[in-house]
Amino acid sequence: MWKDNFGQCRGCGQRVLWIRTKAGKNMPVNTTIHHYRKDAAGKEKIVTQGGDVVTATIVDTPEEADGVGYISHFATCPQSKRFKGNRAR
Repeated sequence: MWKDNFGQCRGCGQRVLWIRTKAGKNMPVNTTIHHYRKDAAGKEKIVTQGGDVVTATIVDTPEEADGVGYISHFATCPQSKRFKGNRAR
């Protein structure tokens, strides 16, 4: 299932994974999986495999984690400004 959800960023060329959010939109995420702890004051937005977007802090071990997820590629792509507000309608 997951192998069909991989693609390549048109901006920087990095390999990305596409996840459908609960809002029904496809979001590119970096392929590295992270353990996270839910934290309303956290600095990260984590996208879960189920499509939830969670405000969190990345943690080092599974024992201190609430779950696993990915960081949105929009947050790390050096070319992300090329795509802001540039949706085809």
